[in-house]
Amino acid sequence: MRSNKKTYLLYYFIFGLAIFLRLSLVLFNREANDAHEAVANLILQTGSLPLKEDCWECFQPKLYHVVFAFLLKLFNLANNPAYQQNVAGQAINFFAGFTTIAIVYLFIKGLTEFDEKLKLFAFALVALNPALIGINSQATNDTFVILFSTLAIYFSYNFLKNEKIMDLILCSLFVILGISTKTNAWVTFFAILFVLLLKIYLKEQHKKNILITVVFLFSVTALSFVNPLNQYLPNIQKYGTPILLNINKDPLPHFSGDYSADASGVWYVGDGFFTFKLIDLIKHPRLNLGTTIYLPHQTSFWTVLFGRAHAIHFDNAPPAWSTTGETIFPLLRILYILAIIPTMLLLIGFGHDFLKFIKGSITKNIAILHTIYFGLFALLFVGYLSFQILYSLQYRSVTVIKAIFVFPALLSFPVFFMQASKSLYQFLPKRFHWISYIFESTIVALLVCYVVDVTILIIDLAKVYAQKHFL
Repeated sequence: MRSNKKTYLLYYFIFGLAIFLRLSLVLFNREANDAHEAVANLILQTGSLPLKEDCWECFQPKLYHVVFAFLLKLFNLANNPAYQQNVAGQAINFFAGFTTIAIVYLFIKGLTEFDEKLKLFAFALVALNPALIGINSQATNDTFVILFSTLAIYFSYNFLKNEKIMDLILCSLFVILGISTKTNAWVTFFAILFVLLLKIYLKEQHKKNILITVVFLFSVTALSFVNPLNQYLPNIQKYGTPILLNINKDPLPHFSGDYSADASGVWYVGDGFFTFKLIDLIKHPRLNLGTTIYLPHQTSFWTVLFGRAHAIHFDNAPPAWSTTGETIFPLLRILYILAIIPTMLLLIGFGHDFLKFIKGSITKNIAILHTIYFGLFALLFVGYLSFQILYSLQYRSVTVIKAIFVFPALLSFPVFFMQASKSLYQFLPKRFHWISYIFESTIVALLVCYVVDVTILIIDLAKVYAQKHFL
């Protein structure tokens, strides 16, 4: 009983700390990676949804921007400078981030196959992740799509477990809302659709599953296609395609070649996708896109993705979030070394799930597939990683290699981490039980580094805020 009370207190502490860090950033931050307030302003000024050529971010689906515009009007901020308007957009994402963390908590607590210690670690790694905290505190549409994808997967997971139609209806609703926020939410739709098609292939409750799949497929696609927030119909009429981007495709890269001093992004397939340059990342644990000295980690897809997934200072953007010099380097170096452990466990857990998915699908072993929820989390993870790889191949700039583009698969992270960690505990002989203490100490140390990383940014932004507003 006392142990349960202690565990719940730790959950509340982590939840409270995660919310405090987000709220602090929202209060002091006034910048974002992209100017989404411009879209909201155009909606207010014209009374209609802007088209691609009207502003840099106007190609996006407009759900987030409509909500943003509503808050600007509600709080009479329409004529304020952009940095003040961003507070409204950040407030939306603060509450969306709060809800996301709450769903992650409910999801993890419901996974009865794992013990409380592992569930606590998994929740903390998500709730205190600096990259997630950072995007939850900026006025962009990424937090919205992460939230709606997380909700959609949560209810699809519940549907696979309990077979309640209301869960699938809610899943469909949140998929539609995700698609109305950002185009990459289609990955969530296809992951869920593939799972439903697999159930048809297995001939489990065959007629019922055919009906469910058909309704899900046509309701989501039809409603998304005609939804005015997505602007698919006007996009087809004006541009000949429903989905647009604000950048042009690059030619596909060669396998290998030479680099210039300021190289960044995917220059070559071999070095870009078949390397993980941890040593180079440790040497220079930050992006520096204005460098005149070649930094090898900036041209490695997996290294950039890893860097962005674990530290708020790695991006060196937006401007007020950037650092100069090497004062932050010791912290980031320690953080990245520690982050290798949970990252490896996540990948091992994914590999375990994916192999079971392949085996269960080939042999039509329903019992195996039930244990991994018909590959829902593996398909989701593969889908978003594949999307990120294809995106980076076609556009190649380091600015499109973003961990937040994989974060709509958020619920898969704790599942894979806990599966691999559970196996680690089970297979450790008693004489090597000390390894579990090293593992737990590593996770705690990483969480401390996460919090310090975000806290340093909050302090720096508070100083900037004080200079601009109080001095």
